[in-house]
Amino acid sequence: MKPFVIFLISLFITLTIRGVFAFEIVKTPTNKNSLAPNLCSFGNHFALSWIERNTDGEARLQMATWNGSEFDEIRLIAKSKGMFANWADIPSLVEAPSGDLYAHWLNRIGNETYAYGIQIERSIDHGKSWQSLGWLHNDTSATEHGFVSLIPENRHVRAFWLDGRQMKKPTGKMMLRTAILDGNKIKSENMLDDDVCTCCPTGAIQLPSGSAVVYRDRLPQEVRDISLVHLKNDAWSKPCRIQKDNWVMPGCPVNGPSIATNGNIIAVSRFTVINNKAKIILRLFKDGKAESGEEIILDENVPVGRCVTVCSENAVYNIWIGDDKKQTVLRMAEVSLSGKIKRKITLVPIDKDRSSGMPRAIFSNNYLWVSWTGSNQVRLGRLKANIETGD
Repeated sequence: MKPFVIFLISLFITLTIRGVFAFEIVKTPTNKNSLAPNLCSFGNHFALSWIERNTDGEARLQMATWNGSEFDEIRLIAKSKGMFANWADIPSLVEAPSGDLYAHWLNRIGNETYAYGIQIERSIDHGKSWQSLGWLHNDTSATEHGFVSLIPENRHVRAFWLDGRQMKKPTGKMMLRTAILDGNKIKSENMLDDDVCTCCPTGAIQLPSGSAVVYRDRLPQEVRDISLVHLKNDAWSKPCRIQKDNWVMPGCPVNGPSIATNGNIIAVSRFTVINNKAKIILRLFKDGKAESGEEIILDENVPVGRCVTVCSENAVYNIWIGDDKKQTVLRMAEVSLSGKIKRKITLVPIDKDRSSGMPRAIFSNNYLWVSWTGSNQVRLGRLKANIETGD
């Protein structure tokens, strides 16, 4: 064997041992019949939230914090026999600038399958106890309210969600709405877009110029492209398409965008169909300049989608459900800040159907953490960040 080949094999083994390429499965405190995992920054580490369903029909939203080596004890956020436990519309948790925690979960409003609303919980003692703040929205009609994004904004928390109150009417449309969580108050509710896709997850970030939200829009002739709305100078922008894919889709694909930033660049990932070909595309741009961004195609091999994107100081990480040798898997692409694909790898096999849920990810302490649902239980894995920092 040639010396150079031996060197490459040795280097690969060394990097794998160091965890550069190895995706490590991490034990979670979840049980069977758990689903809807989510991750959020919390203190110096992160918190995992999830739903567990009991045999008596009660569902429990729970959380546990990672302390650097393992998870601390499980904390109960909320429980209800009316909790809407769903593979796509999942609860979330966020730490406010004050240190308070806010969580959202979905509670049934009526007897219709998708008649549910958004309940908000607040903790002022790091998740040990929780106070209900009630409905996020000022409407309690028996229609769909969900697909929430919670982000820190200045000294409070900003919420975005899809709101179906107008869908009581035969010609009613799904809306995108927003409100502020400030202490124990929910205030400043506004409508941002009056016609959006009915059941695709949203994504949001805080920028120096103001908060921004991405979502799947619903345009004339049933075009389902990704749009962005941005708060700047205390005013919301009009919806702006990230890119004119012109994907015509008569129904909701349940496949929303993801947005992340490291302060220097903004990254938006999306599943789309262009000329009858499914794609995963990452778009990189500067604050307020989405129309001039760079497009990086990550996958054209019949991907399922369900993207999630996170940023480190030196790179952008994108995770999605894709195909590897005719097997459904979680895929990951690491992209430099200049748009160069540094590596694309398969993380783990995953169920292709809805039982795998919505993958979620977070970057914490030089690890990329990824959650999903597998074999009827919440799963978690981590990948060591690339030791390289350049392009």
